[in-house]
Amino acid sequence: MRKYVILTVVAALCLFMAMPVMAQPKGGAMMAMDVFTPIAAGYDFVREGKYDAAKAQFAIAVKRDRHNPFALNNLAVLEEREGKLNDALANLKDATTQADAYLDKVTQTCFAGGGCLAVKPLREVGEKSAIAPIIQENIKKLEAKIAATGTAPPPGTPPPMVPPKKTIK
Repeated sequence: MRKYVILTVVAALCLFMAMPVMAQPKGGAMMAMDVFTPIAAGYDFVREGKYDAAKAQFAIAVKRDRHNPFALNNLAVLEEREGKLNDALANLKDATTQADAYLDKVTQTCFAGGGCLAVKPLREVGEKSAIAPIIQENIKKLEAKIAATGTAPPPGTPPPMVPPKKTIK
């Protein structure tokens, strides 16, 4: 009898562990909870104006998922707010590398600073990336801001290539 109880408990545990995987929609997986949780918490901190706490949460998410576009985008929003425009742009460009693969829907979007959008993911998978167009829009706005403010490129950045002037003989 005891043997059957143990087998039943083990089977129930296996089923419990498998249910979230079986519940995920086909065609894409949701972001792992250990990454989703700090992004969601960080977004809530942004909404409350607790930017240092938000930045710490987004950094945790990036440590757990180096290319997570939600975390990188939101980190860039805070860096732009701090005036670290080149750092913000670097994070946004990093975010584009994998953004199309992240199909999590966006539940909320807010402005935090100079017009960049911070986003909160939803625990639901969409048909295509909801974060990719937001990142592209943020890149455009940030590049325009960098050009308007005359922000110097980061150290070690080569100067833009300019073709030599042609001389007419």
